[in-house]
Amino acid sequence: MADAADSHDRPSRSGLWLTMALAALAAFLGSFNGLGRLDQVFYDRAVMMTERAADPDILVVAIDDASIEALGRWPWRRAVHAALLDRLKGARAVGLDLIFAEPDTVNAGDDAILADSIRRNSHTVLPAILDRLRNPSAIGLPLPELAQAAASIGFINAVIDPDGVVREAVLTTQFAGHRWNHLAISMLEAGGEAEHARRLLTRANAEGRILIPYAGPPTHIRTVSYLSVLRGDIPPQTLRGKYVLVGAWATGLGDDYPTPVSHDVSGISGVEIIANILQAARTDVVYQRPAAGWNALFALLPVLLACLSLWRLAPKKALLVSLALLAVIPLASWLLLAHAFLWFAPTAALAGVALCYPLWSWRNQEAALRYMDNELRRLQREYPPILNEARVPLANPNASLESRVGELRRALARVRNLRRFLADGLDGMPDATLVFDQDGRMRFRNQAAVLFFQHLGIRAPRIGRPAAHLLERTLADEGARARVAEALSGRHAADPGTPWSADLEVRDRAGRDLILKCAPIHTAEGQFAGTVATLTDISRIRQAERQREETLRFISHDMRAPQSSILALVELSQEAGAQALGNDTLDRIAMLANRTLRLVDDFVHLTRAESMTISAIELDLGSLLQDAVDDLWPSANRRGITLEVTTPLPVAYTRGEQTLLMRALCNLVDNAIKYSASGTRIECGIDEQPGFWRVCIQDQGQGIAPQDLARLFEPFARVGVENRGDIGGAGLGLAFVRTVAERHGGRIEVQSEPGVGSLFMLHLPQV
Repeated sequence: MADAADSHDRPSRSGLWLTMALAALAAFLGSFNGLGRLDQVFYDRAVMMTERAADPDILVVAIDDASIEALGRWPWRRAVHAALLDRLKGARAVGLDLIFAEPDTVNAGDDAILADSIRRNSHTVLPAILDRLRNPSAIGLPLPELAQAAASIGFINAVIDPDGVVREAVLTTQFAGHRWNHLAISMLEAGGEAEHARRLLTRANAEGRILIPYAGPPTHIRTVSYLSVLRGDIPPQTLRGKYVLVGAWATGLGDDYPTPVSHDVSGISGVEIIANILQAARTDVVYQRPAAGWNALFALLPVLLACLSLWRLAPKKALLVSLALLAVIPLASWLLLAHAFLWFAPTAALAGVALCYPLWSWRNQEAALRYMDNELRRLQREYPPILNEARVPLANPNASLESRVGELRRALARVRNLRRFLADGLDGMPDATLVFDQDGRMRFRNQAAVLFFQHLGIRAPRIGRPAAHLLERTLADEGARARVAEALSGRHAADPGTPWSADLEVRDRAGRDLILKCAPIHTAEGQFAGTVATLTDISRIRQAERQREETLRFISHDMRAPQSSILALVELSQEAGAQALGNDTLDRIAMLANRTLRLVDDFVHLTRAESMTISAIELDLGSLLQDAVDDLWPSANRRGITLEVTTPLPVAYTRGEQTLLMRALCNLVDNAIKYSASGTRIECGIDEQPGFWRVCIQDQGQGIAPQDLARLFEPFARVGVENRGDIGGAGLGLAFVRTVAERHGGRIEVQSEPGVGSLFMLHLPQV
């Protein structure tokens, strides 16, 4: 079976095909530059959010309700419009959004009056109406005498989308071999700003269309009443240099159209739509649709990003990325419209991203189920049931997801049982066991390993720590650390210098003898996965071996020496005759026999102290010390040594075996007497330490050399006896004291200076 890691690293073929299909779908939909009503809704909201300040040089003269009320019902006499034009002489250009297609039959002279006024104004533009904007076949023009008097004529047709909203405008069209421009373009040419008109026309598409960049909601363009201008209420300087549009605004009279910025009202008047187109040209702000390829790319990129996130991220993060993209796409469309004046329809991109997550989830689920089925079959083959588990048949490949999950749950339970079985087995091993990965970092430790490091005074190793750090603080020998580090490195077995396993005896920093074994761990594919190391404490075995050697030496030397001397004296007396056996010889034999008895007695007591069960009771160390001093006072007195107890002694309660503690105190006092010269003083006392009682025995003997202090309490250690004469003993007394102290939870310490004396301190826990 292929390595699972490779399948994650290589792009999945099905994922690649799905990504390509989704990207192609998004690009195809995006190439339409909009998908109907939904994109129109997005566009309307975006236009409403891009409000800009109104151009102060554009003014709308509105035929409003107040004007109708003052001047009478519509239509008005054309002489009234002529009077208005006379008031607008200072304007840069005047656009009359009023139709004068038929002569005035009631007031025959008014047409001439209006024509004269238009001619005097010289910057008046009149409207025309086409039957249709694409390939028009007819056009409604103003009266010939008015058309001849006007500076220009422009059509005022509105482009209405299927939903009835005016979002676009046609700026120019061909009719009867002539090019006709929109009224706003004609006003720019009449006002001397033909360059603005030219730039606006270059922004239009092949059909001469633009998206109208509405500056704001209805009445956003500055508007004054027709009546106010006619009466002269508006100062001439207010009108000078302005583009003035005259159009109907009154209720039931104006041509109102729904627009993206008029959702809160019925619509916006046609004259104000013309004003917005005029402002777009003067401010060089024109909304455009990009080429179909760019809009396809705009729809394609978010889909690719969503697929990439679904490919690389966790499902939760991928879902968040998808939701973020769904929010960012409309935002990006609005930002591009507001700052780049390009409208990228977002629906295609939104649809592509919305499809990504469910389709990728379906694909991932199918892939996961196939992988699950394969691994469960492999588990059935390679992992037989343990602990009386029943072999569960695999789920039907056509079964539901719940059935597959149930089978996986049972398989995982079996794996957990196996892991628990192995973990409990390792944890129950008496030897410290550590498991390291291929990088030499610890991944498992059993309870024995925790206790092992606690005994060393080291914090229990944590999962993931390097093995070298543990070895440096555990093993004392540098060579052993190097060998173990090499074994844990797991270099290739082809290297003959690489030990794939290690089996060596080492000693830790606590002085314990250990057997360290390392063995490699491999994966199911045979790859090196790590190392298992065990530390077996053989200190008791090595100690027993040393004790055996010491016992043999004790028996062969210390026990045989006095016996050999006794035999030699007996043979000498036999050769000389019984009458030659004097008191000196008998005294010598008695001394040697007593020495043998003391050696045997000390050896037996040490053995008992090491092995006997302690029956702890509460004892007063002061009373025990006083009894020991009283017992040994005659011996000190015979040698002229002053043996004193520092009084008053505290009531020092501890828990322990009375016989062992009494003999330990006697050994300390007896040693002080043996190694002290006549005429010296031995002081005994007890003081209190935090949690302990300290029994102090201080003499004024010859002291102990610094190099001998380290082995002073070892069995059969007799240090410095060459300068002190034959005082007997086999070096077991102080070993006995150390054993008793340790078994009672205490310790024995010594401070000594050659030629000054020694201070022995026995620490025992307080009750």
